[in-house]
This record gives sequence, C-alpha cells and structure tokens, in this order.
Amino acid sequence: MKLWTYVGKNVRIELTDGQLFIGKATDYDDEMDNESGEDSINLYDGICLYDFNESEIKSIEIID
Repeated sequence: MKLWTYVGKNVRIELTDGQLFIGKATDYDDEMDNESGEDSINLYDGICLYDFNESEIKSIEIID
C-alpha cells in the first residue's frame, strides 16, 4: 500500500471490519520498527491517535 506516501496528508481509512476513520496521517512505521512485523500508519482525528496495521486496512484515500 506504500503507507509512507500518506504521511502529512488528510486521509480516509476504511478497515477490513467496515469501520471508517478520517484524519491526518501523522507517522509511518515499517515492518522492522513495528512489533506486529508489518507496516503501519498513525492517524490523528483531532481527538485520538490511532495506529493501523496494513493488514487491517481495506482502503485508504487522500481527501481535501
């Protein structure tokens, strides 16, 4: 998914379980830095900071 390309951008993330999250992608961890052994992206929605593993993400898109 090349999650690092979304850092610093406003995004909409849909998870494989159907949940939707909208916010700013604030950081990226590659598989070597992540305990799960896979890439992940951090998203801040103005209230909470979330960390999503690549396998949890169904789709991600940049929004204005």
